[in-house]
Amino acid sequence: MNREQSLQALEDRSTRWDVLVIGGGATGLGAAVDAAARGYRTLLVEQHDFGKATSSRTTKLIHGGVRYLRQGNISLVRESLRERARLLQNAPQLTRRQSFIVPAYGVLDRAFYGVGLKLYDALSGQFSLGPSQLISREETLRELPAIQSAGLRGGVRYFDGQFDDA
Repeated sequence: MNREQSLQALEDRSTRWDVLVIGGGATGLGAAVDAAARGYRTLLVEQHDFGKATSSRTTKLIHGGVRYLRQGNISLVRESLRERARLLQNAPQLTRRQSFIVPAYGVLDRAFYGVGLKLYDALSGQFSLGPSQLISREETLRELPAIQSAGLRGGVRYFDGQFDDA
């Protein structure tokens, strides 16, 4: 990337762009990369530095909507899982599988989270990133050494996606 050449190209009135993306955050960068990969002449403009604002401060998760399960919004979970699958398929160099552990303190927490995350696995279908599993108190403490141990009964491990927007 050469800033001077890029600015000259912008001043050249004969240059035609197929796609204009405004904003170099996670979404803008993803849209620009996808458009350029499809052969479109793509212009991305950003006020400051790429990933400077909100996207530089987020977890960069490409989750399949696990938080919507509790709300019972199954259609949104399915849509999120399809979007996650597309990102993982279309940009393998920018995405990765990430494991998470949900600690369980209450008597029914492990069962509640376990059943919910098995449903999440089922909704993932062929796009699953790995099966969720109940893990013991000891394994939870090994994986999350800074977690409060008092009352901990175990946990549930599940998988989602993460991307690099830089």
